[in-house]
Amino acid sequence: MEKVSQKVLDMSGKEVDSLELDPAVFAAKVNEGLVYQTVRWQLAKRRSGTHSTLTRGDMKGGGRKPWRQKGSGRARAGSNTSPVWVGGGVAHGPKPRSYNSRLSRRLRRQALASVLTDRQREGRITVLDRLEVESGKTRDFKNMLDQLGVDCARGVLVVLPEKDEKVWRAGRNIPGVTLLPVEGANVYDLMRRGHVLTTRAAIEALQQRVLKVASEN
Repeated sequence: MEKVSQKVLDMSGKEVDSLELDPAVFAAKVNEGLVYQTVRWQLAKRRSGTHSTLTRGDMKGGGRKPWRQKGSGRARAGSNTSPVWVGGGVAHGPKPRSYNSRLSRRLRRQALASVLTDRQREGRITVLDRLEVESGKTRDFKNMLDQLGVDCARGVLVVLPEKDEKVWRAGRNIPGVTLLPVEGANVYDLMRRGHVLTTRAAIEALQQRVLKVASEN
């Protein structure tokens, strides 16, 4: 496999080192169909499935025939809960159900590697030697993004090795910025955010996570 190298910057945007990335994760075959399938699977899992409508059998009343069958000049009717009546029951409406489906960990790993490979090839991954916001203030986090040349308008996914309360507090209110720990990095959020900001430690943990899934299959 081809070697993949990534610049490592400090928080001011200066290059301080380089990092060799695992080609199994950052130089994988990009499978667009699998990425689409994975995004649909993720969004389906988020659906509560609690939607419900009343059929004519679920409604109260409707036992008495509104008028006699013939002789009134009106269309025949057997119940005022009929779906053809205003305020009647719903025919073939949604009922509570689960939208969960099965997608193997191997396929999810391949989709994640596809998106990471695409982001790396397009130069949309920024790796820092460390990411800290000692003040915990949003202003300082935004200033750091500006120094790095990261455009929040396209969306930024910040992937951290672990949840840092100060970084979380500083970045969570910036429009277009999503913060996730390595364990929460997923295909959907990688796709909907235009740039990935992470650290050396997070990249190494993310590679271990993806490769661990691959070794188990």
